Amino acid sequence: MSRLLLASIVLVCRVATASAQVQSLADISFAVPPGWQYEAPVSADRATMTLGSGDNVAVIAIFKALHASGNAEGDFTAAWAQVVRSMPAPEPIYSYTAAAGYSGAYGSTYTADDSHYVWLYLLEAGPAAVPVLVVTGNRRMFDDLQSPISQFVEGVRRAPLRAEAVKTTITLADLIGEWRSGGESSVSYVTPSGAYAGSSTVAHAATYVIAANGSFTDRYAGITNRQTVRGQGSGRVELGQGFVGFREAGEGRVTRYHIISYQTALNGATVLTLLTDSYEPTGVNIAYYGEKWIRGGK
Repeated sequence: MSRLLLASIVLVCRVATASAQVQSLADISFAVPPGWQYEAPVSADRATMTLGSGDNVAVIAIFKALHASGNAEGDFTAAWAQVVRSMPAPEPIYSYTAAAGYSGAYGSTYTADDSHYVWLYLLEAGPAAVPVLVVTGNRRMFDDLQSPISQFVEGVRRAPLRAEAVKTTITLADLIGEWRSGGESSVSYVTPSGAYAGSSTVAHAATYVIAANGSFTDRYAGITNRQTVRGQGSGRVELGQGFVGFREAGEGRVTRYHIISYQTALNGATVLTLLTDSYEPTGVNIAYYGEKWIRGGK
């Protein structure tokens, strides 16, 4: 990245407006993450948001949409050349799959002098490709801020759709309906000589149906190395400051989660991100252990 461009993106010290609001750039709208400062644009091609100051500053810059060819990796390389300029595009470039927003591609690298960590998302929004550039002091800072960064990226919308501010607190009314979650992981094993020695797979799926009176029913299934476990239950939902809990009938056991975010997806579904309370709600923990609960659109 050229020193001039880096200065124009990182060292922004202009009039800041209130955070946690929806802003627009041409036909693109986005919600400023809570606690971040939105900088009044000095050019028509990008808008920026900052957190912190000096060497501890993080910046999100969103750019006017470019033409999308339909090849996310090729569009990423073209976008990098246009918005990052002097630095070569990183390798490899990865596919980006969104739960609530536009999918596309992403890649990251350090500046030549290791002074900044640069991450670019390229979001494929129909015929448009939207570059979102994130600049932090290092990779650890990016990881710490990954949750609000991810929420921002997931919330970007192209007209006629309009971005909405991300909810981080919810009420019982927000939870009414049928929610689904699940995940899987697979590990392959090799011998010291490199020969294949088998594999293991763990997968799970759960469905919660939450009623207006706070009661719930749930069904779940899991598989571990070809052994399947199924079950069902019922109980009541408990909401606290930043938490949601599910108290089972009879035993009274409670499963509690940190409420991370609540967003409306492109297809009208609702995406609720939760993190079990056995983990601290850090950026790294949310990225690795956060659960996406999906409620279908109406």
